[in-house]
Amino acid sequence: MTKISDLPQDLVENVLSRVPLMTSMRKVRSTCKRWNTLSRDPDFAKHFVKGLSRLIIMRSQFRLWLMSVDFHGSLNHKDDLDVAPYVKEGKLTSLNNSDPEISKVFHCNGLLLCSTKDKRRLVVWNPYLGQTRRIKPRIAFHKRDIYALGYDVNKNQKILRFLDDYATFRNPYVVCEIYDLKSNSWRDLDVNADWEMDYYHHGLSLKGSAYFFAKEKMEWDGEGEIDVTDQETFLLCFDFTRERFGPRLPMPFHSHAEETVALSSVREEQLAVLYQGDSSCLVEIWVTNRIEPNAVSWRKVFLSVDIEPFFGLHQFDFSGGSFIIDGEQKLALIFDKDKEYIHSTAYLIGENGYYKTLDLGEDRYHREKTGEYTSMPLVCSYFPTLVKIQQRARRGKRKERDY
Repeated sequence: MTKISDLPQDLVENVLSRVPLMTSMRKVRSTCKRWNTLSRDPDFAKHFVKGLSRLIIMRSQFRLWLMSVDFHGSLNHKDDLDVAPYVKEGKLTSLNNSDPEISKVFHCNGLLLCSTKDKRRLVVWNPYLGQTRRIKPRIAFHKRDIYALGYDVNKNQKILRFLDDYATFRNPYVVCEIYDLKSNSWRDLDVNADWEMDYYHHGLSLKGSAYFFAKEKMEWDGEGEIDVTDQETFLLCFDFTRERFGPRLPMPFHSHAEETVALSSVREEQLAVLYQGDSSCLVEIWVTNRIEPNAVSWRKVFLSVDIEPFFGLHQFDFSGGSFIIDGEQKLALIFDKDKEYIHSTAYLIGENGYYKTLDLGEDRYHREKTGEYTSMPLVCSYFPTLVKIQQRARRGKRKERDY
């Protein structure tokens, strides 16, 4: 009787190339030692990744889902955009057997930094390798924490944690600390935060640095209302090599509170920003021409679409919406929820009046139930990688654990 481990190499590669490895990785690697070795081979991984459609990670219902987006299919068949979650295969492989609920996720170079809903832990995760590492807090994590994963010039992986608890006006405080995966330690950073970042606005990683949408900090004496129409908005970069925030980087527009602003990456090389003004149906997207920790320049507007003829008087949610773009066809896919924060929808917009919607289903965890903005369908591009999560330097061999 022929065993699976005895199959010819070309047949095995053909079989594995047809299997949704990203959602079935554990089953593939537990089949036999040979399949486990092959799935980790760099040459096979490059071939596997090259044949994939564009992958994105979507966090919905406090779970992570893998989706495949084929923008080129929409070019040939305008009525058939291939944007389909792998619902038949299910969500990404769980972080551990208890399957924790994930409230926040940050992507950097194929690695995911996940914050669990119970605020008890951070987990760095490589879904392709099936490798994880649990990060413990020094004291405790906070629901308003802002996290970022990055690396310095020596490729040392680090985690930024920033908290500006402006909700407590009588006794506000700022926490900024960095975790070094190599040394397995947290360190405080001295930050003069004359700016603020809303915790529901997620940042993104480019070339190892983290970028955030920020705004001028407004002083409030506890009486009356603050006029935010003249509040300065800008980008902030955290440089993991220098371990500090850089200068304010200009945006290509001026915005204020409750206007829609969202960030996205373009092939992890450039940054894109979406803007929709308050009570406006004009959606505009810009892409950087050059971006570094201390400088940014913007191209002319990438896409400008009046969505009222297609979707009516629709305002994309200001509290942490997500989008991705295709530069070749000038298309944007925007993820949003209805006013009740229950139903998720993907909106495709493009030039010459092209539009389409995709129903992503109902989210049983909505804001009325959780009291948080974390129920927005956060989406980020994903690129499988063989980059390993750094482990603490120790004498002798250290056995990796799967949390």
